[in-house]
Amino acid sequence: MDADSAQFQQVVMNLVINASEAIGDQIGTVTLRTRSFHYGKAELSATFPGQVLEPGPYVRMEVEDDGCGMDAETIGRIFDPFFTTKFTGRGLGLSAMLGIVRGHRAGIRVESTPGEGTTFILLFPASESTVTLPTPEPDPTTAIAGTVLVVDDESIIRDLAHSALEATGLRVLEARDGLEAVELFQAGQERIDLVLLDMTMPRMGGSEAFRHIRELAPGTKVLLTSGYTQRESLESLADLPPDGFLQKPFRVRELVSKVRDLLRQSPGKTSIR
Repeated sequence: MDADSAQFQQVVMNLVINASEAIGDQIGTVTLRTRSFHYGKAELSATFPGQVLEPGPYVRMEVEDDGCGMDAETIGRIFDPFFTTKFTGRGLGLSAMLGIVRGHRAGIRVESTPGEGTTFILLFPASESTVTLPTPEPDPTTAIAGTVLVVDDESIIRDLAHSALEATGLRVLEARDGLEAVELFQAGQERIDLVLLDMTMPRMGGSEAFRHIRELAPGTKVLLTSGYTQRESLESLADLPPDGFLQKPFRVRELVSKVRDLLRQSPGKTSIR
């Protein structure tokens, strides 16, 4: 299929995060399946009603969980821009995900039963072309030196940022919320050059954690992330701007580029834009 790899990655990540949260603290299973499938016009009309899909070959992806499930009323609202069953500002909303799916001329269907789990089914038009990936030339400027602390309550985002930054030569530490991050600075056992800090987290949010970090380590760069816009996210920090901002969902390339730029700047110079 022909798809934007970064956007596709965000769609999969968001579906897995939602599936995980549907399971909650219970033991459960999240299953991902992919297969090729040829759909006729009648079958598309019956299984994906109201969606403009052309008959032909598709790549079918399913994300299934055995969590709490949803009733018909909830299913009918989950793609509304302001509907949520969790606190806002996290990850990629289902309405934004729907926009990505439609932008790829793909179809989506949700099957769910309360107490039995949910399955998201996505259909992406199969591509008939063969893609040959060029061998990337080695980039001598890729390596970055320093230590980065990734602070986010979503483990998938921590893992994604950790692997991407570590691949550039950085040493990466993790914290699951603002309080854990502040405690790490208070211990004073680690030299941290930059903090990737999510704004919306339990126990202690990014805004409060940022102020504590500025007091404890004023020379440490802080790059804030949020599902909200930059203007909304920084309203509470008008008196103390961070060094940078990334809105979720962000591309790995954007993250690495921003971190590289901030670590190369002289102390005290900000780059909010």
